[in-house]
Formats: sequence, structure tokens, C-alpha cells
Amino acid sequence: MTDDGSPRGARTVHVIGAPIDLGQTVRGTDVGPAAVRYAGLVARIRELGLSVVDFGNVEAPQAALLAGQDVVPAIAELCEKLRDRVEASVRGGAVALTLGGDHSVAIGSVAGALSVAPTGLLWIDAHGDFNTPETSPTGNVHGMPLAVLMGRGHRRLLDVCRGLSVAPEHVALVGVRDLDRREREELLGAGVAIYTMRDIDERGMGRVAREALARVRVPGRVHVSLDVDALDPVDAPGTATLVPGGLGYREAHLLLEIFADEGLLSSMDVVEINPMLDVRNRTAHTAVELIVSALGKSIL
Repeated sequence: MTDDGSPRGARTVHVIGAPIDLGQTVRGTDVGPAAVRYAGLVARIRELGLSVVDFGNVEAPQAALLAGQDVVPAIAELCEKLRDRVEASVRGGAVALTLGGDHSVAIGSVAGALSVAPTGLLWIDAHGDFNTPETSPTGNVHGMPLAVLMGRGHRRLLDVCRGLSVAPEHVALVGVRDLDRREREELLGAGVAIYTMRDIDERGMGRVAREALARVRVPGRVHVSLDVDALDPVDAPGTATLVPGGLGYREAHLLLEIFADEGLLSSMDVVEINPMLDVRNRTAHTAVELIVSALGKSIL
């Protein structure tokens, strides 16, 4: 850690599992953390010369025990446990790496980072995740975490953040290609930077990544939230929210490599891996490769 508390040069990674699939209707993301670990995550991080501590999983509710019930309180409780674990890791100078779980877990992981200091947010996703109970066509919580982190949405979920929020001028969405109508309207008025797949196609990932970095780096620390559905289904088939035409393998690596060059990563989550829908654990293996890029792996 530098004198101002930024994460530059951090040499320890804390791995935290958040095995929950209550934020959507398709079961299976609760097994995501196990799939990523099985894909060799800890060994690959150690190859970078980093220390790794795997804290296992935060306690998570079982979907089968909540049939017919409101899942929001259970999601909020898990996110509070995750928030406290991430906060302790970041405050201690480690990079907190959360393995989801559906994208609702980002409410907890980002809230934990914000509890230490203002944090920029890189949101890599095919979707905007900016719905609220009033705008969501499905009511699925995994489509709401970014809105919650910016102070909008369900009161119980907002309580997880304890009054903290991400400043819109320090948020960048990359890889977006599927937005609900009202969500699109809200995002356009929110003041965040949005880089769609058309932006990437027309301008190239290098330029987009550097623009996004300039925006989110201002607080001196960055949280990266990676939803595997941002990737093209060819590289990440193991997710329930597939959208064709996503980030290519090299585009995703380049984005994370450019961010890693700055040494500002304080925390990260990788979400929406569903091993039940995967092909030979391909998506988990891809996720591991992207994680080590975010942590500083380079070609030379």
C-alpha cells in the first residue's frame, strides 16, 4: 500500500466465495466459486509471485429453503457478510477477490471496498444492472446491483451500503449490449460512462479501456466487477444470461491488462458462472485467465 492507502503494489490476494443464486430464477451460480477454484485459481495467482489466502465461502442461504418467499432479505444478509469480509481484506492491504454467485453479490463486495475509501468502479457486463423494483421487467435482483451501489432501489439492499455510494463520474460500463427500455433511460441520465460493443467495434478496445481507466482511476483505487456474460458465448458458455456478440478473449484480456498496468486494483468480483450450463468448465478456466490478467500477468 502507498502512503495514501491506495493498493499499488499489493502482494496478497484474499479469495472469498459468495455462493448464491437467489438473484435470478436459474439455479446454479451458487456452484460458481467451486468451479473457479477447481480451475486452478490459487495456483495461477501464486505463479505471479503473489501470496494467496482463501477464506472459503461466506455462509449463504439455500434457494430450496426459500421457495415462495421474498429473497431480498436473504441476499442482503449474505451481502452484509461479504461486505465485512471484503472491508477487512482491503483495509489490511490485500486485494479482495470475490467469486460469485450471481451479480447481486457485487452489492456486498463493492460496499466493502467503499467502506475503506472512495473507489472507482469498472463494470464489465453485457447488461446495465441498473434496474430497480419499479423498472425491472423480471424483478430479478441480479439486474439491480449497480443501481443499488449508486443509491437507488430496494431499501433493504441500500442498507447494505450504509449510506455509501459510488460516484457516477467514477463509473464505467464496458461491453454493454442488452438493456431494458426503462433501464436505458435511467442509465443515460445517471452520468456514468457507457461503452457498448459498438463503441468497442468502432474505436477499438485499447482506446475504450484507456478512456474508462481515466474515469474510474480518479479516487486512487478501482473495483472491477466482471460478469462473464460480457464475454462472447464462445468463450464463456457457462452462464444463464448469454448474449451473442460479446467481448472476444483478447479484448477482455487487453482491458484488464491496461487496468493492471496502473496498479490500482483494490478489489474484484467475478460473477454469473453457472457450471450446470458450462462445457468442460470452460467458463471457469476463462475466468481464471482473466483474473490473473487483472492481477498483473503480462506477456513480457
